[in-house]
Order: sequence, then structure tokens, then C-alpha cells
Amino acid sequence: MKVATWQGESRFTIDKVPEPVAGRGQVVVAVHAAGICGTDVHATQGLFPWKPPLVLGHEYTGVVRQVGRGVDRRLVGRMVGCEPSYGCGACAECKAGRVSQCPKCVRVGGFAERVVLPARNVHPLPRGLDPVTAAMTEPAACCLAGLETFQMPRGATVLVIGGGIMGLVTMVLARRRGARRLILSDPIEERRQMARRLGASVVIDPVRESLRDKVMELTGGRGADVVCEAVGKPELVAEAVALTKPTGFFQLVGVNPQGSRLPLDLWDVHFREIRIGGAFGRGTAYRRALALMPKLGLTHLVTARFPLDGIREAFAHAAAGQGVKTMITPAKE
Repeated sequence: MKVATWQGESRFTIDKVPEPVAGRGQVVVAVHAAGICGTDVHATQGLFPWKPPLVLGHEYTGVVRQVGRGVDRRLVGRMVGCEPSYGCGACAECKAGRVSQCPKCVRVGGFAERVVLPARNVHPLPRGLDPVTAAMTEPAACCLAGLETFQMPRGATVLVIGGGIMGLVTMVLARRRGARRLILSDPIEERRQMARRLGASVVIDPVRESLRDKVMELTGGRGADVVCEAVGKPELVAEAVALTKPTGFFQLVGVNPQGSRLPLDLWDVHFREIRIGGAFGRGTAYRRALALMPKLGLTHLVTARFPLDGIREAFAHAAAGQGVKTMITPAKE
């Protein structure tokens, strides 16, 4: 079978590797759709600590083609959403459901024709959810896990900086968790239009108008109850915290490069009693996110599709910030 192997920087090779075989408790999944995550792009830019050669891709769905011993054969032929990593199962992080932080975490890249996963990592899709949209369940689970770290104030004003997949899904889930007014800032018109379609009360082009002035105008000078920085740029963090109201919550959604420092006035955080939170990975939220997916209206976020052989072009497209979600659709069997 074929896999796309990241060789460093923007270099990929299409390689032939042995067919995966399902061992005990495992399944083989033929990948249907795999999304390019901002983290994948950051890795190719040297901004995320993954080392080549590596098969990337951690947002995917597919069809179960083979099951190993101890796995219900009725899974064969089912379209499933895939949790792309698993831990040792014995450490404190695994026992707490924080698989992404397991020191022995195994990540199974989805930019491949087929993958092998533990049966517990695959979940039949809910009725009415198409497999391409379902491939966005993993980022949705990450957004949900982050929002579950604090109590959303009822009727809150939520500001999301960044209209990529993480920002848009965070915005949609914030509304489901009780937010009343949704503000989204992004310099790309296509993304602002997406935000409007998904329920944003106000969209802001930070290139043409002052984000701070607009937010303060909308909130009577106090700032938003919740501010989410969903770009992953340290220079936006100080601005975002300044737009958080006293006793409000600031959330790091975008993944900043390793080694980044918080560019904050600590007196300001202390004086205004700002809470700062971060969440990495999906935690235990994947099943809950998958159940929500048919209700979130995310189908239109997939704005480009490329075959596995076109992965270099796909990454160039995603890195240029075009559209929202770029999908790889490996060749069918």
C-alpha cells in the first residue's frame, strides 16, 4: 500500500510499505478522508517538535476492512471515526484520560491508504454524518476538551481570534455551551463569511479596523467574558488577554511554537483576576464530539480535497491559508 512520508520541511515522498495486519484487539481501516491540521503545517515549518521521517495526519475516517482476534466481526465494512493515538494504558496520564500526554504515546498517521489501530480507537459514525465532515471530529474534540476546562458563563460574550478550523469550531461549541454573543476576528474574508454562516454575531477584519476598539465598543469597555486565541501566534496573546474582561477566561486554542513565552504584564493579569487555560489533545472528548458532529453544521468547512499523491500541493495550499480545511482523500481500494 502507499503512504505519504514527511521527509522534513515541505518534502514528502509517496512510499510503498507492507500491508498492515490486525493483531489481537486491532482493526485495519482503509482511510477515506484525512484532514491537514495546522499542527501538521507547523511541523513542516519547524514550529512543532515532530521529527521526520514521519507519516503525518491525525484527523481521519475510514472503513474497517479487517479485524483481529477478540474484535466483533460486525465492525467489518463500517465507516468509522478514528482516534489517531493511544497510550500505554498504565501511566497516570492514561488513567486520567490524557492519552496525548502519555510518555509512550503512539501516533498513527492517516496520510496513508490503510492504518491499523486498537479497536477501542474506532467509532461507527452517527446516522446522517458523512465521512469527510466526520474527519473533523478530532479537531472538534480538541476544541471541546478545551472548553470543558472551565464553566461557560451563561449568556457570555465570546471573542475568538482566528477563523481557521479550530477557531470556527470553538466558536460553534461555545454557543452550545451557553455563549450568547459570538465575535470572530480574521483577516480572510472567506473565513469571516464562514463565521457568519455558523452564527457569529459580529465579524472583524483586524487589518481594516482596530480589534481592540471594536471589542471595547461592543462590551462597554470591559472586554469579552471569554477570549480564545486560535491562531497560535505569541504576538496575539498579549492583545487577546487585554481584551478579556476582569475575572474573565483566556484560552490558548492555537498551538504556539515550542519555546514561546507569554508576552504579558503579570500585574495586569493579577489585578484583573484573569484566568488563563490551555488544553492539548482530545482528552476524553472524542466520543462526545462525534455525537455532536451532525448538529454543528460544519460540512462547508471542507474547502479543498487532494489525492494522496497530491500531498505536496495540499500542504502548500493549506500553508498559504487558503480556505478552512484541506482534506487528503487516499485512493480507494
